[in-house]
Amino acid sequence: MGRRAGAGARGGWSGTTLRAVAAFVPVLPAYSGGVHIELLSDPAVPGADEDAAGVLGEVVVLLDGAGLPERFRAGCHHSVAWYSHTLAAHLLLAAQDRSVPLRDALADAIGQVAVLHAGECALEQGSPSATVVAVRRREDVLEHLVLCDSSLLLVGRGGDVQRRTDLRVDAVVREESTALAIEARRNAPGGFWVARHEPEAAGHALVGSTPLAGLDRVHLVSDGVTRAVDLLGTHDDAELARDLGVDPRGVLAALREGERALPLGTRPRKLHDDATVLTLRF
Repeated sequence: MGRRAGAGARGGWSGTTLRAVAAFVPVLPAYSGGVHIELLSDPAVPGADEDAAGVLGEVVVLLDGAGLPERFRAGCHHSVAWYSHTLAAHLLLAAQDRSVPLRDALADAIGQVAVLHAGECALEQGSPSATVVAVRRREDVLEHLVLCDSSLLLVGRGGDVQRRTDLRVDAVVREESTALAIEARRNAPGGFWVARHEPEAAGHALVGSTPLAGLDRVHLVSDGVTRAVDLLGTHDDAELARDLGVDPRGVLAALREGERALPLGTRPRKLHDDATVLTLRF
């Protein structure tokens, strides 16, 4: 069941890793420094959520564990959910020092989690991985980092919406015809990058910052949520941000209905994907 994070650092947003493992069960709202934080997650398989999200101090993260076939992570006995939740916790801690760039914080977190495999796993033979979205308040701006295909929706006070997504994986999928060929381009030059066991992957994350004065809210979303735009076509980015701001439960319920209604020949490999949204209202 989802729960509220514990108390955070003074002046920060809130407390620790947030997890919502039951369908449509949000955490209780957390309030700090004029910021209202909400989390909602609907796992594709009840009790087996591979998405992870958390808040600590001024840092918010959302990770989406990559549900790869086991043959592509044969060198590691850890689950995808273990990896995404463990990396989320380490990233929350590594990003607390605002003098450390988010890319460096992610590289540090990836390295720390890789150490946990020592003596147990042969990571070069394949290991779990995850997409990453992170934001951090620093003075009068909101910094962001995006690695792979989870997204950040930035909603301005005038209602304008900007989406930050790393589209390199989509380009590779269009170019390659087999799962093996796609996997060969994971964390490789000219391919796409995810958090796995290589700290250098963090250097390929997309980063930027937005003045806080112009923001109404932001949504960190896994690609299970952006299926409403990219797979079903029921929303564009602005409509998705609007509806997530009003009725996120309704968005996820409609998403599941739309997935079930897809004709057999058009369905993705996984009919349902974990769908998580973490919203900050300023």
